[in-house]
Amino acid sequence: MKSTLVALLAGGALSSIVMTVASQGAALRILRRAPAKERPTPPITILKPLKGVDDGLRENLLSFASQDYPTYEVLLGAEDADDPALVVAREVMARCPRAPFSIVHCPRRTGLNPKVSILEALAARARHEHVLISDSNVRVGPGYLGAMAAELADPRVGLVTSVIVGAGERTVGAALENLHLNSFIVRSTLAAKVFLGHACVIGKSMLLRRGDLAAVGGFASVRDVLAEDYLLGKAFQEAGFRVALSTEPVRTVNERWRLDRFVSRHVRWTQMRRRVHVGSYLVEPLFNPVPLLLLLSLVAGGALGGAALFGVALKIALDAALWSRLRGARMSWPCVSLVPFKDVLATFTWVVGGVRRTVDWRGHRMRIGEGTRLEAIDVAATVDEPAEVAPRVDQRWAA
Repeated sequence: MKSTLVALLAGGALSSIVMTVASQGAALRILRRAPAKERPTPPITILKPLKGVDDGLRENLLSFASQDYPTYEVLLGAEDADDPALVVAREVMARCPRAPFSIVHCPRRTGLNPKVSILEALAARARHEHVLISDSNVRVGPGYLGAMAAELADPRVGLVTSVIVGAGERTVGAALENLHLNSFIVRSTLAAKVFLGHACVIGKSMLLRRGDLAAVGGFASVRDVLAEDYLLGKAFQEAGFRVALSTEPVRTVNERWRLDRFVSRHVRWTQMRRRVHVGSYLVEPLFNPVPLLLLLSLVAGGALGGAALFGVALKIALDAALWSRLRGARMSWPCVSLVPFKDVLATFTWVVGGVRRTVDWRGHRMRIGEGTRLEAIDVAATVDEPAEVAPRVDQRWAA
């Protein structure tokens, strides 16, 4: 019985290491890719939904005030006119009065996904054909808009997404989040692009044309789903468009997270992956060898157990190398020591996310079904009637 268990664990662990090494190679291959040569500069409208004060929000917004790009506007939208994020936004706008920022109050809930409701309201105010969706917790370099626009210069491309890099950790929870983003998430998304020809769209950074968006159903088609980014990417590909990937790094700033926030987010992300592609969900453990290796070391002992621990060290080294490539700096020793714990915790979120049917997101509790379709549980998550007031621009702060 023990020999059978050891054989199964050894086979699974070896397969997982091979998959991890292969996906690391795929990720590095894409990250070494030269940027697009064409540098068109079409006017761009940036849609940035706000909800609460994210880590580093002031600096995140400032990074969009200093883009090396000729014509763009940034529409900052919040459902609540008293949202504290708007206080920070006004401080940034006062500090950078020439920055092309406008605040839009978006009180109407058009669907069960609150982010999409805000995006719909902001899109109605957009002045330009090229629209970029940007989360409030991202920070970019001055060449970000130029790099994104270069990828969309090809008329066959309908949507451009980005490589997301976690940065800024000051607590254990934030370190776990950034470790997972800079290893498992980057590897799996870039490996899907190399091996399957499929770009996994991450909604923190998406550039598209409004006409193309309307042709695939618009924001209205994803009002009541949780994985709106993935499903929009899928809709573009089914319509015959390519989804391109910009390697210009987009940093998602995670500074002061608690441990339960890391668990909650990745249970939710696992719920989404489970319901948009169950096959991909089922093979995810093959990209996380550490739990199998630790079990093997405990069960087998001896030389095989020692080899399993060497495999854990190899996985840590791979994570550290990818971290260094993404962030341009070596992984700190505290983060190195957290890698095995993070990988075991990620396996826990994978199990829980596979069976849980409800989701708590931004203060709303909803039931999640196939295709990540949402069903309201609490009153706060319900949809407003169509007669609700239209989005209002705060002209005192409009550029």
